[in-house]
Amino acid sequence: MSPTATQRKPTTRKKKKAAARGWITWWPLLLGILVTPLTVRAAGVMALAGPDALRMLYPWVQLVQNPMLAFPTDIAGTLSQAMMYLQFPLYGLLMALVLRAKGMLPAIIAAAAAHFGAVAIVVALAHL
Repeated sequence: MSPTATQRKPTTRKKKKAAARGWITWWPLLLGILVTPLTVRAAGVMALAGPDALRMLYPWVQLVQNPMLAFPTDIAGTLSQAMMYLQFPLYGLLMALVLRAKGMLPAIIAAAAAHFGAVAIVVALAHL
């Protein structure tokens, strides 16, 4: 046998690098969790500007409150409160999953598409 065939390959370095990379890709979820209290506070201020401002910040909240979806009032209230706190962590989770699979640009595009797609749906439902 040749000397290169009997030598062991250093696999521990690859495993450490892959494990570190795995944790680093979850930063969008952490950022989404950290920014949530700030956006909830901003929503209180933006509520004074009317529903159009909230439409841009919290489209999912307004989507579950829309009467065309026919959620009962108590369920719509509970869902809207939950979405107020879950929207940005869910965007972070979406970005983290896409970031692990595809890269940074597709992750940003996926989160922007989820957000602005919801904005478009809310605007369309408001004009029906």
